[in-house]
Amino acid sequence: MDYNLIINANCEDEMQKFIDNDVKFDLILTDPPYNIDKDFGNNSDKLSFSDFLNVTKKRLGLCHSLLKDNGSILWFGIHDYISYVHILMIEVGFYYRRQNIWHYENGFSRSTKEPLTHYEPFLWFSKSDKQWVYNVDDVRKPYKSEERLKNPVYYRNSKGERLAWQPNPKGAMRGDVWSFPTLAGKNFKHEKTEHPTQKPEALIIEMIKAFCPKDENGFYCGSILDPFHGSGTLGVCCEKLNKQGHRIKWIGIELEKKWCDIARERIDRVVFEGNITRGQ
Repeated sequence: MDYNLIINANCEDEMQKFIDNDVKFDLILTDPPYNIDKDFGNNSDKLSFSDFLNVTKKRLGLCHSLLKDNGSILWFGIHDYISYVHILMIEVGFYYRRQNIWHYENGFSRSTKEPLTHYEPFLWFSKSDKQWVYNVDDVRKPYKSEERLKNPVYYRNSKGERLAWQPNPKGAMRGDVWSFPTLAGKNFKHEKTEHPTQKPEALIIEMIKAFCPKDENGFYCGSILDPFHGSGTLGVCCEKLNKQGHRIKWIGIELEKKWCDIARERIDRVVFEGNITRGQ
């Protein structure tokens, strides 16, 4: 099986091929069309409500078959439909772990008749209800104040024993609100592409660090699938981590050749002259 490549094809067809060949992934991390009439070069974001539900359930079923027993799926959505996707995840056999929020303060709105959008949710479900990967220490955040690191906090447990709790020196546990700015303005002019729903590399790298399996030496070594690869952010982020010594295997599937071409250009810039295998 070849990895670290982009496949220009229909994701449903390619995922079925993987299933037929007994290919499994540790993580599926993807940002599918939200069905809010975005122009991706096709009609994939312009389905009727019933078609959207049917197509989404079929895709989630394929994803379920492609995950290893301790694997997870991370699925971006929009508040209009995320509750329906949540239910479909359960119906195809996934186990709910958490609904997370990608929060940003540099969003904008074209309407004054509703609140400004400051978030997009992403669902985390696991294949098993007993085992999954979450690298808690890899995504800790700095404490808001260093004062709490100076002295322990004492408490009594259920047995009445006086115990000391000390903050983890690596930082505070990440919560379920992930704050990263959108790719707007001059600060992101070198990262932003034409893709209408491109996600920030900083966000995707943090998600990989949280949910990708690691080897005994602490290097990320899992396999990741993105069935809606778009402009290639998943591949870019995996390759940036691989340049640090990690061994992530990834595959991105994208229907539109335009986005595949942009993704390859971005990834080639990361790996210097594109010296990894490319798929068509």
